[in-house]
Amino acid sequence: MEKKLVAIYGSPRRDGNTSELMDSFLDGAAHNDYAKDAQVERIIVSSQKITPCRGCRSCSKTGECIIDDDMQQIYPLLVDADFIAISTPIFFTTVSGYLKAMIDRCQRLWSLKYEHKKKIVQKKRYGILMACAGSGNPKIFDCARMVIRSFFDVLYVDYHTDFVYNKVDHKKDIEKKAGALDSLYDFGKSEELARLLREGK
Repeated sequence: MEKKLVAIYGSPRRDGNTSELMDSFLDGAAHNDYAKDAQVERIIVSSQKITPCRGCRSCSKTGECIIDDDMQQIYPLLVDADFIAISTPIFFTTVSGYLKAMIDRCQRLWSLKYEHKKKIVQKKRYGILMACAGSGNPKIFDCARMVIRSFFDVLYVDYHTDFVYNKVDHKKDIEKKAGALDSLYDFGKSEELARLLREGK
C-alpha cells in the first residue's frame, strides 16, 4: 500500500528559512529507497483559504465544521497521512498565525475524538516539527512544541522529534547554520524515516 507523507508549510513566505528546511527533508525522502515511492501532499497554509475557528461548537453536536473553505479538503489529508512534517517560523513564542488557524480548525477532529468517541485514525503514525526563531533563547520553541504536540495528539500522531534553530531571522539565514539543511536531508534519506513509515499499519 502506498504511504502518504503530508508536508505542512507554516510560513507566510514560500521561500523562507523553514520552507528551505522542509524542501531539504523532502529532497532526502525522495532519495530514500523506501520513502521515495510515498505520495507527498504539500499543504502551503498561506495559500489556503482558512477561516479561523469561530468557537460555535457546531462540531460538538454534529462532528462536522460548518465553515465551507479549504479545510474541507485538508481534513482528509490529515486523517489519511502516514507521516506528517510541519515547518514554521516562531512568532511571539509560537507557530505562525496561518498555521495556528489551520490547527484551531482541527477542533472538529478533537470533537470527534473526545466528544463523539470516534477513532478516526486506525494506524500508527509519526510526525516531526521544524522551526526557526530569531531569538537566541533555546526556550523560545517550548510553546510551539506544546501546540504541535497537542495537534498531533488529536490526529493520533506520535511526536517523533524536532529540528529547531535559533538566531535565524532573515531570509537565507538557515543556509549559514552549519549542518542544518544537511540534517533534514539526512533524516529524509535515513533508515529511521523508512522504519517509521513501515511501522504504520
